[in-house]
Amino acid sequence: MKETNVIATTPAGDDARADRATFVWVAGFFLAFLIVDILSSMTEVARFRLDVDPAKVAIYEISSVFVILVLYWGIARAVSLATPGQHDWRYVVLVHALAILIFSAVHISAMVAIRKLVFLAIYGYPYIFTDSPAREFIYEFRKDALTYCLIAFFIIFGRQLEQQRRELAAAREDAKRSHRLTLKCGGRSIFIDASDIIWAKSASNYVEVTTANAQHLARATLASIERQLGDAGANAARVHRSWIVNRDHISRIEPTGEGDVKIEMTDGAVIPGSRRYRDRLPSTE
Repeated sequence: MKETNVIATTPAGDDARADRATFVWVAGFFLAFLIVDILSSMTEVARFRLDVDPAKVAIYEISSVFVILVLYWGIARAVSLATPGQHDWRYVVLVHALAILIFSAVHISAMVAIRKLVFLAIYGYPYIFTDSPAREFIYEFRKDALTYCLIAFFIIFGRQLEQQRRELAAAREDAKRSHRLTLKCGGRSIFIDASDIIWAKSASNYVEVTTANAQHLARATLASIERQLGDAGANAARVHRSWIVNRDHISRIEPTGEGDVKIEMTDGAVIPGSRRYRDRLPSTE
């Protein structure tokens, strides 16, 4: 008997994996922003003939982005502690409001500290951040609050994508093992024998799956349903960009005279068949 090694995962482990992938995208975004911002600042300096050292502009921007990326993991932790939709909204607001204050305070403090060290090392004199701390804190805080919310959004979105990927992988594995499909319908998971499915139709962000006894509106893509059917060993085929049929439930195929066909199923449904997928159906000759 052949044994299959299955690696167990945990929600925390899945979130960590998603956060690492999201970090790459966030870092890429801020790197692109950094380059554009530095080049734009240098253009402004040249345009208005300002007496500004371009190296200082780079130091200002790089120090800020570096600290933001280091603090990414703190934002991920805050999202884990208070995830919208999983915790009470008042708790979520409280945690993230406090986290934004901490994020901004640490960002400003670390950014200024880095600039002071770099200025002393390169120019031999200290960096002066501001003569009005309150004014500058408000100025920086507005930007930090927006940055925090943007990163938190990316983290939440990345985790949702990872959850969908994991659920799809689990559904395909179950299809191979039990020859049935797993459908997400509302808040329920419905399990259907692959051989019982007569046809499936794309319906915007859903797929309408029909058996002899019922119809189910599943939150899925037609491509994912097609993969599950293939994994389950069903005699199914895509016959149109919006339709899949079980070839075991076809009653009749009628050519339309233009290369397309009409497919009559055992439940009486008549389904369009595109010439693009004609080779997946039995010959009508």
